[in-house]
Amino acid sequence: MTAKVLRIAKAVREDSVGVLAREAILRVSRRLNHSRFQTEVEHVPDLNYRFMGYYKPMLRSLSPHDLETIVHYANLVLAGEFPLMGYGNARLGSPPDWDKDWVSGKNWPASPADSLTIVRHDGSDVKAPWELSRLQFLPVLAKANLITGDETFRVAARELACDWIDRNPVGTGVNWTLAMEAALRGISLCLLLELLWPLQSHEQAWLAKMTLALWQHLLFVEAHNEFSHLVRSNHYLSNIIGLTTMSAALRGPGIDKRLTRYARAVQQEILLQTYSDGGDWEASTGYQVLVSQMFLHSYLIQKSCGIAFDPRFEPRLTAMFEWLSALADRRGRIPHIGDCDDGRVELLFDDIRQASLPVEQRHSLVVANHLGLGSYILGKRFGGEAVDAAWFGAPTAILPAKRRQRVDLLADSGLAVAHSEDADLIFAAMPNGIGGRGSHTHSDKLSFVLRLGDADVFCDSGTRCYTRDSVLRNRYRSACAHNVIVVDAQEHNTTSQEQDQLFHCGNEAAVSPIAVNGHNGAIILTASHSGYKRFGISCSRVLHFKKARLTIYDQIKGAGTHSTDLFFQLAPDWAVTTDQPRGTNVTCLIRGPRSLVLNCRCDRDLQLQVENTEISRAYASALPATRIAIHTSGELPVTLLTTIEWDL
Repeated sequence: MTAKVLRIAKAVREDSVGVLAREAILRVSRRLNHSRFQTEVEHVPDLNYRFMGYYKPMLRSLSPHDLETIVHYANLVLAGEFPLMGYGNARLGSPPDWDKDWVSGKNWPASPADSLTIVRHDGSDVKAPWELSRLQFLPVLAKANLITGDETFRVAARELACDWIDRNPVGTGVNWTLAMEAALRGISLCLLLELLWPLQSHEQAWLAKMTLALWQHLLFVEAHNEFSHLVRSNHYLSNIIGLTTMSAALRGPGIDKRLTRYARAVQQEILLQTYSDGGDWEASTGYQVLVSQMFLHSYLIQKSCGIAFDPRFEPRLTAMFEWLSALADRRGRIPHIGDCDDGRVELLFDDIRQASLPVEQRHSLVVANHLGLGSYILGKRFGGEAVDAAWFGAPTAILPAKRRQRVDLLADSGLAVAHSEDADLIFAAMPNGIGGRGSHTHSDKLSFVLRLGDADVFCDSGTRCYTRDSVLRNRYRSACAHNVIVVDAQEHNTTSQEQDQLFHCGNEAAVSPIAVNGHNGAIILTASHSGYKRFGISCSRVLHFKKARLTIYDQIKGAGTHSTDLFFQLAPDWAVTTDQPRGTNVTCLIRGPRSLVLNCRCDRDLQLQVENTEISRAYASALPATRIAIHTSGELPVTLLTTIEWDL
């Protein structure tokens, strides 16, 4: 090795040792912070709530139907029905059991939070009580009060907030086990106060109670924050977003210094957790929505406080919205790629509207409203012209009816979005999230999504669950649940059925950058991955996209005899009829909103099968769907040529 290489290697080792040392010190300090927390929370300084002016009501921009939709949601909550994720309108009563997973019927005890086990391998899912206890329905009640003037909504919001506080003493119970949950809940309380402001004289005691609760939440997040020198994610980001918001909402000793410190941390973190193309580094469209909403929310909070911005912040936030716009269809829906647990900072109008739909019609990644709000706040156009902005996110991005032929290459994120006529093709060669750790990554290397008009044809499987069922969790993130090649029935990124490994994904499948070319009016996208390198095998894929035809060239190189399976996951509402299921040339017909023909050719025998499966478009929901599986085996190398054609 040269002297230069040796110096670099030594520096890397020393840096790694330094990082580990800092992490060890941090963890010791964190334990000390935990022990001091209970003492600090008992000493309450002279605090007041300060109105931020976060919302600017413009109710005239809302149609009567929009107003009715918001009030309908609020009425569900009054009736004890809580629209939560893909569970539908959970009938929990009012007030609900805050610490209960209503699906399994199991509760967590009212014990010190740091003594509780949150993943218990008993069929319960801690996301159920956590999602309920984010209290994001409270601002919706306040909005209904402003729309109708009906004090019932205002009273219910106050009483539910008080009930949560009374039955969840700070530091006790499952809803105090994670700083992220406390941070998002603190934001909900701030938004509730903003919407109810100004408070009436008889509400001053309630205001004092809310102010104390915000202080307790702030101290809890500070003491339990999820910062790490090794790796950071949306969890730590939610911590500093929440701390910034709560610091902005309070007035008292040391609060302004906190606000400055946390705002600076948010502005730095956008450069660390997103790529230059605007993609969130967790390799997930669901978390792209959550993280972009976090940063947009904090942008509004900081602007309302007159905080100066790093000049790099707004361009990066703009890039995040351009990223979403590139993937959005004409109704503002983006595909589920990677994990999606439907997380939000605040329920925007699209989220509220989804709750009025039957579960089977819900889609948790409708972002037209989010894009419209970003357009209004940032002064840009994301996907089209935005309508007038309303105070709680009613603007909607009006997407163009027809896109000209082009490619949006999100190179750092490993995505290419091609548009031709009325078809959209999304090619995914995304590196594992969080620097290879893959906490929210699926085995979807070289997968694709195809849309025709408003209809998804070939889609991603989505996310059914996290910890409730490890087998189901891994099934939805497996390779065969995506539009990819699988060799010897092996995952190209290894996963584990162990409960403590459900947020880990092997990093074997390093991806090449997507190459974009054109020829005779066609868009050509090329990439490869190394997921089967451990078997001496490489995989590459070329997508040739032109008008009403997609041609897929899959090449598997290596030696020896191996099985190869090619999967195509169809969206619901598509039916498949096999025309020629066996031979060197297999064909099937796909019928639904449109008609398509899929044909696959090879120099060896193929077997085409149609399988029943499921996909998820909202966390915890399942929709019946169909998967096409094409199998062959023999000596490598082998090339499969698939063509998909449809009517214009």
